[in-house]
Amino acid sequence: MSKAPPSDAISWAESAVEEACRRVEEWYRALPLFEPRVNLRSVTGFKHPALLSEQDCVMHFARFLSETGVPWEAIHHQVSGSRWMFDKPHPAATNPGESRWRVDLALLTSDDFLAATLPSIEPGFQFDAFLEFAYLDDFWTLPGANPFGQPAERRGKVEKDIAKVGRYFAIGACRVG
Repeated sequence: MSKAPPSDAISWAESAVEEACRRVEEWYRALPLFEPRVNLRSVTGFKHPALLSEQDCVMHFARFLSETGVPWEAIHHQVSGSRWMFDKPHPAATNPGESRWRVDLALLTSDDFLAATLPSIEPGFQFDAFLEFAYLDDFWTLPGANPFGQPAERRGKVEKDIAKVGRYFAIGACRVG
């Protein structure tokens, strides 16, 4: 059983994410490689058996967060803004006809969630951290692969994710992005 993080939400989330990044990078670099292969002008195998999708990246990152001491119940996958969490006039509120938001991974301790007055209608309630993930391989470098606009398309996805998390931070949905 993991111990609860310290009460200072910003420091616990930042330090947990930084430590998980360090650990996952070390793990990632040690993974056995698939032999690169291209079939029918598209990639038929990714670089590592453990990472076949962006969702695999999120799942493994959550595992490393847990190993740093973040309780499983503080790690939330595919969180969408909803009116039971944020309601008008809170800037993070979602209402019919407005742009809805969703984040790959959100951190929030159970104690903080239970203590919150929801829906939050004014700034105050926030998730401790929001994280977005992108699976960026280099398939376009393989002989015979069709580059499909790469690597510019992949860089564009990362830039959009950075802007997305920046918007969530700006509207007060999270403390750290």
